Amino acid sequence: MGQILAKIYKIVEDRGGVPARIKFASVIGLPKKDAEEMKDKPEVIEKFKTTADEILGCDIDEFLTQ
Repeated sequence: MGQILAKIYKIVEDRGGVPARIKFASVIGLPKKDAEEMKDKPEVIEKFKTTADEILGCDIDEFLTQ
């Protein structure tokens, strides 16, 4: 279900490694497994993207389109 949310998790881990993924999960308050089972709601996607941008220090939009 949560294909975009799962993709954001993957981008965070690919670009920042496991420490970035752990920090992301901590800030979001949701483990990857739960994110994969959620619906891709616009407000949740925006929260994930904003958090990922802050953790990675870049705009992840370009990675989402790949």
